[in-house]
Amino acid sequence: MADTVLELRGVEAGYGRTTVLRGVDLTVRPGSVVALLGANGAGKTTLLRTATGLLPAARGRVLVGGRDRTGAPAHRRARDGLCHIPEGRGIFRSLTVRDNLRMQVPPWATDSSVEVALAAFPVLRERLGQTAGTLSGGQQQMLALARAHLARPRIVLLDEVSMGLAPAVVDQIFHSLKALAVSGVALLLVEQYVQRALDIADRVVLLDRGQVTFDGPTGDLDQNALLRGYLGT
Repeated sequence: MADTVLELRGVEAGYGRTTVLRGVDLTVRPGSVVALLGANGAGKTTLLRTATGLLPAARGRVLVGGRDRTGAPAHRRARDGLCHIPEGRGIFRSLTVRDNLRMQVPPWATDSSVEVALAAFPVLRERLGQTAGTLSGGQQQMLALARAHLARPRIVLLDEVSMGLAPAVVDQIFHSLKALAVSGVALLLVEQYVQRALDIADRVVLLDRGQVTFDGPTGDLDQNALLRGYLGT
């Protein structure tokens, strides 16, 4: 097994003439949980998109499982064990829950993958024949998160998965994330509920205007400085 499941080395990326990431170094090791924090516009989503291959890196290298995948497309990185759950509920609203699950099963998954996903979110089992667009917001997010169980990944990148959800639903989602982490899946987590992210993370990376300003164990983080400088409180 490689020493890292995801590594960014000196990565620069952006949109058009606008540079967002500036020389970013980041490492995620097998089985670890890394909270990626920073103010709005710091570059967190851009970092995830660059790591997954949805946005090309202008400079630097992206390694997945120890292999250089800088120029590789997103589907190739997915085969290497990288799973991306982007912000918003990425589901097929006109299809049933059952068909959404079938659409998300990758070619390399086992026959039991759907059962694993349903075990993680039992409420979906009760709604297999229901049109996904008629689910509650929390149930739609669970359906989107089912991909993390269907793909059997080595690392899951999550972008604001609790956005706009009720606290009780957030509890269920973080319970499922903890279960993924316990099973040995690495997580790179962008999350608006900072304390929730810190509760399950063993490392923290702070971004400020596209640059890493802190990278270390959660216990070494000055949380008051985080709240003042990065969240505007």
